[in-house]
Parts: sequence; structure tokens; C-alpha cells
Amino acid sequence: MKELQPSLEQTKQTIVERIFRYAKDSPEKAAIICKDETTTYRDLAELIFSVSLFLKKEGIEKGARVAVQALHDKHCIALYYAIHLVGAILVPLEKNAPEFRAKEIVSDTGSKLVFSNLSVDDQNWHTYAEIEKVCEKKIEYSYDDLAFPDIDDLCEMVFTTGTTGKSKGVLIRHSNISWYAYALAKAIHMKEDNRFFITTPLNHAGGLRRTHLSLANGCALIYMDGLLNLKKYFDYIERYHATALYLPPVAIRLLINSTKDELHRFADQIDFVYSSSSPLPIGDCEELKKLLPNTRLYNAYEASETPGVSVYDYNSDRILHNCMGQPNPGVELGILDENGNIIKDAGTEGQICVRSPMNMAGYYNAPDLTAQVMNGDWYVSSDLGVFDEEGNIYYNGRKGDVINIGGYKISPIDVEETALLSGMLKECICILSENRQGYPILKLLVVPQEDGYDPKVLIRFIASRLEPYKVPKEVEVIDEVHKTFNGKLDRKYYRK
Repeated sequence: MKELQPSLEQTKQTIVERIFRYAKDSPEKAAIICKDETTTYRDLAELIFSVSLFLKKEGIEKGARVAVQALHDKHCIALYYAIHLVGAILVPLEKNAPEFRAKEIVSDTGSKLVFSNLSVDDQNWHTYAEIEKVCEKKIEYSYDDLAFPDIDDLCEMVFTTGTTGKSKGVLIRHSNISWYAYALAKAIHMKEDNRFFITTPLNHAGGLRRTHLSLANGCALIYMDGLLNLKKYFDYIERYHATALYLPPVAIRLLINSTKDELHRFADQIDFVYSSSSPLPIGDCEELKKLLPNTRLYNAYEASETPGVSVYDYNSDRILHNCMGQPNPGVELGILDENGNIIKDAGTEGQICVRSPMNMAGYYNAPDLTAQVMNGDWYVSSDLGVFDEEGNIYYNGRKGDVINIGGYKISPIDVEETALLSGMLKECICILSENRQGYPILKLLVVPQEDGYDPKVLIRFIASRLEPYKVPKEVEVIDEVHKTFNGKLDRKYYRK
């Protein structure tokens, strides 16, 4: 496959404009493969145009918010980009959000229209069945008559913690995601005919950004809703010749634990695997290298507020522990030190700061909260990091996750990764607990492998590799580790 040659000119064009360009130049090229159906770029452009006319008829204008229940479906994607095309702002909703929560978000965001499979007695709520009828008409259009939104306009409001519990609406401009599609394609050496397999929800940044990335670069998307059916997952890889996989760390661990032989079958087919949201345990990196020796394996740093920050290919001569690589094109990284200065000195740990054309416009209706994380044009994250002498950034956990016992500061990630290297565990999480006397201690919650688990041997293994103060005093077996919507360990859930 020929490598893409992203151009800075791409950053001046919205994603929806690029879709229509591909529909004009490569009309029969596959854009979306889902539910045993292939949608070409011409098909997708026609769907987007037809839905955009419907939105205008319903009174949607520039700046209006439109809420859409996120489905792995061509009609959902047509809705997304039709909203972009008319200059409105997409508010993606979780697929399984209960009616009360969906209504709450719609009300809070002032969404003028809603599209979902919920049966709500409200003239502003539309079903997907209505959109399917609109799409059946396939209204013809002339490319020269199309009017695309301004690159600096707002286009999306994506929630940081999904649609359950308190969440922040991150405001995204067209320029943010256009830069992302350019910078990341360049950083990971995307190919012209990559087929990107996405199973994560399309209302969250992970699935949504990878959709923008693929369609902005004329590649194909393969959609499947979740990883519950692993047989179907590998069948899709084979049947639709997937060449790129988006796998959060928890998904990689699942595949390694359950189906490593199946994954190895595609060692000569998979061009790259992209993972984000948190660093991969070093044991998983090593195992994936064995299974996919010829594949680029990317560990990426990004946040809801700033995508495409950095990537690191750990399928190299040596694995740099917790390394997230060097900044992608257009990105500048810094560390907020204890004196409040943003520095780039190697060896100084602090909060990771990002200056980038991909930084969010702000939080919706939350100027004070926005001010807390923006230092001029720098985004100040809650992630702790450090530079090495070569300019690589390393992720050392969240600011609030460090456990302090008797003056010793302990990163739970160190304990968890060491425990996983024992080979006895499927997953684990290190938490702060108390002994019978009420003194704080480290406790390790574990989900053992089916065979070979011995808690005493596990503790000896950890003690042989870590400082004494990092060795858990208690180990407890649990059924599963509680996680956030995007597969991260949910540390807040275990805090008292």
C-alpha cells in the first residue's frame, strides 16, 4: 500500500468538504463497511446532502445544536456530517442512554432537534426510520454549488465522561479535527487504502476521531458495535480485510488473554494498531510484538480536550516503559512544574501541558472551568508526565491518582504493571485501603487467570521487582475491575 502524503492545505478544509472531494474524485471507493453493506464515498456524500436538506427544512441553521444517538450505522454518520455541512453543532448521545438522561442532555445543551431510536412524544425528536426514508431519495447535487462551513466554526460538543453522571461538554471547531486528521495521518504513516476497524462508541472521542481521521484521508471504516462477539470480530478482519485496528488498552488485554492465536493469523495483514487513553502495560506491549511482529504498534497520548498529541511505536528494538513518544506535527509539549512554570527540561515531573491547533475551544457553558485548564494557549492536563533527554514524553498517571502513604508517593500503575507481568492475572487495580488498625495500606484487587494463581507467589514476585513501600499489604480476588466508559481503570470508583 502507498503511504499517504498529507498536506497542510488539508487543515484549511473541513472534514465534510474532504468527504465530498473524495466523492468527486474517487466515487466508488469504500467509505463505510457496516452490517454487511459497503457505502462508497459517492453514496455517503449523497446521504449527507439529502439529510442536510432535511435539517434545513426543519429550521436548523448555523450554530444550532443537534443531538444524535450514536449508532454504528451509515445513517448515523450521514447525520453527523450533514450537521457539519449546515454549520450546526453535533451533540452525540450514548447509544444506550436512558430516556431521562438523553432528555437532560438535550435540555442542557439547548439542542433544537434530536435523532434517536427512543420513542419520545415531542415534535423535535425524530427517529432513525425517518432519516432512512430521507436517505432513500438520494437527491442529486452539484459539487460546485455546495457551501461548506467556515473552518473556524464550532462543529461538535463531545462529553468527557459519556452520558452518565456529571460530564463536561468539550467544544470542538472544524479546524481542530481537520488538523487532527492531517497530523495523525502523518505521524502514523497511514496508507491510502487503510481499512480502519472501529468497535468503540461513536459518541466518545475515540471512535469519533478515528472516523474523522479515516474519512478525511479517503480511507475506509469498518464498524462493529463492541467486542462482545470475538468470533465476529475476527471474521470481520478477514472478510473485509481490515488493515488498521483501534484498540484501547483494555481491548488489547482482552484479545491477548482470549484469542492471541487468532490475532497472530493476521500478522501479515495488519498495517498498524492504534491505542490511546492510557499507556499499555509493558507485558502487553511485549506480547503484541510477538503476535504482530511486522505491524506498527502505536501508543498515543491524547485527551478529550486535545487530540493527536503524540504517538510512540513500541514495536522497536526496545520498549520504553510508559513512553508516549514525541509531539505530532503542530504540537508543542511542556511540563507545569511546582512553581507554576511551563518548562521542557528533562527529568522534571509535572502536569503535561499542550499547545496545539487541536486544543478545544473550551467547555460548554463553563468559563470558570475552562479557565482552570487553559494557561494562555496552553492546555494544562491533570496527567503527570516527564521528558527524557531525547524529548520523549512519559505518562506517570493522573495527578489525583498518586497514593501517598507515610510520605512515600506511589504510582498505582507501577504496582499494577508489575503484578500483570507475573502472568497470574487477567487484570488488577491498586488502591489505597486500611488495615484492621485503621492505618493506610496498599491493596491490590485482582482478577486471576484460570490456572496458576497463588497470592503468596504473586506478592513475592512484586517484592522482587519493586521497592518495599510499593508492595501491597493485602490482595483481594474480585470478579472484574470497574472501568470507565472508554476502558480505563475507574480509580474514582474505589476511593472512599
